[in-house]
Formats: sequence, structure tokens, C-alpha cells
Amino acid sequence: MVVLIARRTMALWRSILSSPPLTLNGWLAFNLPRTVTAIGQSVLTGLVAVHVYVFTTEPSLPGYFAVYSAVLITGCVIAAGAMLLGRKAAVAQAGWYLGSLVCLGFLATYLVSRWFTRPGLEALTGRWDFASGTLAMAFAGAFIAVHATILSGINVAHPRQRDWRD
Repeated sequence: MVVLIARRTMALWRSILSSPPLTLNGWLAFNLPRTVTAIGQSVLTGLVAVHVYVFTTEPSLPGYFAVYSAVLITGCVIAAGAMLLGRKAAVAQAGWYLGSLVCLGFLATYLVSRWFTRPGLEALTGRWDFASGTLAMAFAGAFIAVHATILSGINVAHPRQRDWRD
């Protein structure tokens, strides 16, 4: 039963991402796999840099924030490494999915921390004007957007290439 639900969910997800509005009816496509991969890696690196900045500049952060930052940074580094060093397409693809999972996790955690009070971070509840948080949200959203263009077929990521002949 679980396999059937997972299969149908993936089929629905693929039909949404391959829909004509999202693929621009196939009229727009890019063959820049190394550039797209470099963009994904740099956006993940930016997300790591923001967390390192917050962790090093704020004097009294709770211990769970250190654990959260370590998990997020580790996930970003593993994802970027898999995208860069993955000679097989499955390894690079797993890096992209891990990066999207990390970014979605960050966005969910960030939004929850703004709506609900967390011990040691009471001053952040209801505050949306922190530049580092906004920048980190932009990095996470950018990675998810780039990954969505890969899944929809507009972009292609390393090590794959399009077989175009003019």
C-alpha cells in the first residue's frame, strides 16, 4: 500500500513538473550543466556562510542551535560534494535531492521559529527583519528554484548533457 501511494505521489509530482506552463512548452532549454551545478553549489555555500556568520557573531545561542547548524552545514556540504564529485548521474541527482531536502527543512524551521517561541530565541519570535534570516531564505529558495528547473527539463545538471545537434 505504501509503495502504491509513493508511486502515485511521484507520478503526480512528475506530471506537475513536466506540465507545459512549467516547461514553457519546451521552447526554452539550456545546455549549461557545469554552470547550473556551480549555481547550485554556490547557493548552498551561501546558506552555509550565513549560518556560520550567525553562529560566530551572536554571543549566546542555545545549544540546540549549534546542533541544528551543524546538521544543516553537514547536509549542505555533502549535497554540494555529491553534485561536484558525483561521476555517476545517480550520485549527483542524490546531491540535488539532499540539497532540496536541507533547504526545505531550513525554510520550515525558520518559519516555525518565527511563529512559535523557542527557548533561548524568544527575541526572534514574530521578527522578520533580520537580514541574515532573509538572506538565508533567499539562498534556500534559489536552490529549490534551480532544482525545480532541472526537474522540469529547462536546465540540465552535471554530469548529464543534452544531445543537441544544430
